[in-house]
This record gives sequence, C-alpha cells and structure tokens, in this order.
Amino acid sequence: MPCSRVCSLMLVTCAACSPSTDLAAERRAPGTPTAGGGTANDAGAALGLPALVDPPAGAVQVPTNLAKVILRFSSLLQVPDAGAPLQLRANDGTQVALALGDTAPCSGTCYAATLAGILEPTTRYVVEVDADALHFEGGKPVPAGQVGSFTTADAPDEYAPLISGFAMTIDESCVHAQFMTDEAAWAEIIITAGDQGASLDPGAMGTKFDLLTRLPDLPPDVDAQAIARAVDRAGNRADSSVVALHLPPKTPRLAITEVLANPAGSEYTQEFVELKNLEAEPVSLAGMLIEDKTGGDVLPDMAVPAGGFALVVAANFVADDGKDPVPRDGTVIVPVSGRIGADGLSNNGEPVRLVSSDGVTVSQYGGWVDVSATAWNGMSVHRVSVDACDQASAWTSSPEMPTPGW
Repeated sequence: MPCSRVCSLMLVTCAACSPSTDLAAERRAPGTPTAGGGTANDAGAALGLPALVDPPAGAVQVPTNLAKVILRFSSLLQVPDAGAPLQLRANDGTQVALALGDTAPCSGTCYAATLAGILEPTTRYVVEVDADALHFEGGKPVPAGQVGSFTTADAPDEYAPLISGFAMTIDESCVHAQFMTDEAAWAEIIITAGDQGASLDPGAMGTKFDLLTRLPDLPPDVDAQAIARAVDRAGNRADSSVVALHLPPKTPRLAITEVLANPAGSEYTQEFVELKNLEAEPVSLAGMLIEDKTGGDVLPDMAVPAGGFALVVAANFVADDGKDPVPRDGTVIVPVSGRIGADGLSNNGEPVRLVSSDGVTVSQYGGWVDVSATAWNGMSVHRVSVDACDQASAWTSSPEMPTPGW
C-alpha cells in the first residue's frame, strides 16, 4: 500500500440560470455588518438583548417566505413549550409571531425561531422580545426590546439553491470538501457507508464552502457516498449528485503533537518527537516508522497507553540533562537506533512523519517552522489541537517551552 492513501473525486453540477425570484442578490444596506456577526446591535447586546444573526441586522432583499430567524443569546434559555415570545413588527404596525425552537449552530448560543406566516413584500420588519416572555436557564428574564431589523424583497424565494463544484478528498484520515451555491445558504455534507452515516458542518451561511476536518467515525476500508446539501433562507433544499468514494483503512489514532529540533542541550541526544494516543485503548508502535526528509527508524514494540504520550528520542537520550524540561512521569520513552531520522532533525524546518507498518501516513508535521534562530534555542513547535488536520495552521509558529508528555 502506498505511503499516503488519497481518495479524490470531483463533481460539478451545471444548471440553467437562476430565476429572478431565487433572490441570489440578497444583500445588506451599505454600512451594515457582515452576515453571521452581531455587530449591528452591540448596544443591545451590552444590555443583555439577543443579537440578530440571520437575517443579519440591516439585511435587504430577504425573501417574504423566510423560514426562520436565528438569534444569539448570552447563555442558554428556558425555551417555552408553546406561545410566541418573539415577534416581527412591520413598519405599519402589523405583527408576525416567532416561535422559538431548538438551538442552532453559531459562534455562541443561538436559537432558531420559526415564522407564523408569510411576510409582506418590500417591508421593514423589526425583531422584538416581549417583556417577561423569555428567561435564561437560571431564571433571569431576557430584557425586552428591539433586537434588529431587516427589509423584505418584492417576492418569495421559490427556488432551491444551485450547487456547483462539489469536490471531496480523503487523505490521512482528514476530509477536505469544497463547493459553491448561487445564493446564501446553510450547508452540510452527508457521508453514508452502508447503514451508517455522518454529517459534517461546513460553517456559517454563505455561498462558498471549504471544509477541512477529521473523518468521522465510519466503517473503515469500505465503499461510501457523499452529497452536499444546501438550504436557503426560505427553507428550499437542494442536494448535489452523489459522489462515490472509498473510506481509507483504519490506522491507529496517534498524533504527532510536538517537535523539539533545537534543544537547549545536545542535539545529538535531546531532540524529540512527541506522540499522543487518541484511542481509548493502548496502541502498539511495533513496526511503525518515524521518518524525516531523508531517512527513518523502525520503532520498537512499545505500547502508548490510552490518552497517553510517547517521546521518540535518540538512543542516548538523557531524561534530565539539566538544560531541557524533564518528561512527565508516565510518558513512554521510545529510543531509536542512533539519532531520529537520517541524522537528527534539521533546525531549518524538516518534515517528520509517523508511518504505519503497511506504509500509510498516520500523522505528520510538515516542517513548516524554521527553528534555527537563537530565539528558538530550547524551544519547540506544538500542534494547536490534537484533532487538527495536518497543515501549517495546525502548528504554533513562535517559540514555546517544550512540554514533553504534557
């Protein structure tokens, strides 16, 4: 099997031009904040009022058949079982009730509120919270007042979004998916393998989606399929054509989490590569390799405990040399023959890979940081998150103290 298994597929969906009532031109009035933000009602937020997330405050050309309003609150709510604690008030005084429902994904605590009817065309609506209608989980009432406003289009949106450019790759247990829509939409990517499935969230409402994330827990080494799904503000839903793919074989969930290439002590003995076991059970290193740009070492038959750390070190590694931090108690010390890789780790940025016994890359640090400057002496490069996919942004770029086994 090759060192890195890659499954790459691309689907492009083409269709006729979108009808004018598709409201692809939904936009905001000049000077209003970007979609998904809460900056339009900072003053209200300071008073404890929720923030209008979608439609964004000041939006225009909002479809008259708007399906829901999304609000961000400062904390979780006691959501009422019935009634309409929120409302949309038109500039002529008429009202449309909003029924608060489940939480909605956002950067914070958001809830979706469904509309009780169709909105009037080319009309400004203000979102209002009634007095004593909503309470936070602790019982404190949500302040009453106006949350934000938006203006409707002259027609409903009767057409689903058009999805184009759906492409997906699976590499080293990470999924990279991209696609576009012809109008603002919420999106998800659905992967199914047999009777099992998983949904991936590409982020906030938009028209261009680019997702890089860990492959969800699905059966390994089986045929699967994926679709991109988009839902616009009117609730119109579109699915892309099905993309067939093959899920990679299972590899141990071990991550390279820290690299010390420029130790304060001797580079012949004190360099290390830190591994973390992300599995719920011990993982054996038997037959695996640690590789740099020009060579590699077969790792000995040693087990990394569940959730634990291992340090791959040179044969003559000194745990307490008086210059570099001492490894945490319980950290598995994994010596290799001689120095790490071909001849130790280069300070000017050298890739390091952990490779399974059958040649599949399990985890890697791409050598994205040059640590040869004096400021890096005795400092290491850390992975920002153990679940982050292997890319430059997943690693720190400024000197940090080594934390071997921590």
